[in-house]
Amino acid sequence: MWFRKDRALDDAGRSLVEAMLARFGSYGLTREGFALTLLVHEKPLDGQPEGDPPARFAIHGSQTFYPCSVVKLFYLVAAQQRLEEGLIQPHEELSRAMRDMIHVSSNTATNYVIDLVTETTGDTLLAPEAMAEWVYHRNWVNRFFADFGWPELEPINLCQKLMDDQRYGREQVFVGLNGANHNRLTTDATVRLFHAVMTGRAVTSARSKIVRDYLWRPHDADFVRDEPNGQIVGYFGAGLPPSAKLWSKAGWTGWTGDPTASYRRHDAAYVELAGGRQFTLAVFTYGREISVNLEVLPTLAAATCALVQGLPMN
Repeated sequence: MWFRKDRALDDAGRSLVEAMLARFGSYGLTREGFALTLLVHEKPLDGQPEGDPPARFAIHGSQTFYPCSVVKLFYLVAAQQRLEEGLIQPHEELSRAMRDMIHVSSNTATNYVIDLVTETTGDTLLAPEAMAEWVYHRNWVNRFFADFGWPELEPINLCQKLMDDQRYGREQVFVGLNGANHNRLTTDATVRLFHAVMTGRAVTSARSKIVRDYLWRPHDADFVRDEPNGQIVGYFGAGLPPSAKLWSKAGWTGWTGDPTASYRRHDAAYVELAGGRQFTLAVFTYGREISVNLEVLPTLAAATCALVQGLPMN
């Protein structure tokens, strides 16, 4: 196993989940609409494999959710694979798009990256034969991650663009009736890819470092003031101590016109705390009320910091 079970973490994790449900249940947080996967690491992840597997706790870790912008982590890794293959060449617009896809969660930037890595463009309707070829190319990203051979990746789907409202043309046909072919992720899959990035095993060690550098996120007051779309307010970063280091990718949707892709608030991060404790955490939530709550994820991040610092050292 790439992770290990730990009784103290299991007990603390269950207590954390119950405390969050008790505190935010009246604000729309439900047990069915709440997934969490937590890894606790014995040493900082500095681009090298861990000496010992991380301890892991999860609730609904294998339950699929519409992932919102958390899926952009996967597309950043996919772009590094295409660059490594030489299918696409590095250029300033790609660098700008990858940066904006992560730092300010731009959907436009993401869709530029998706077009490049899958060799497709979107929108207008296609004849059946051309549509079948287009679908094959767009599904490259699913085939790429399936080749990892990780059981956590089996239920996921990554082939859809990110939209600010409804879809049209081939994008609407491809997503299917009632969003049946929407992107879907689990917190287990998200945490495992985060772990691979931070331990230098996503594509190559050098490519992993590029992904890691994009995921680095300041969370100080100056950053929040200067970059209001920087995914700190309402997310994990707002609940971390100032001395903590943060690498993250969050996602959110309100009403999109599609009930299967609306009202989500998620975050995924690797965090290093002062004093030598570190963890990887992914949390997905679903519900109209909780999606607009700016306290649930910061509160959960703060509670996770306390949990990790209170665990006995192995």
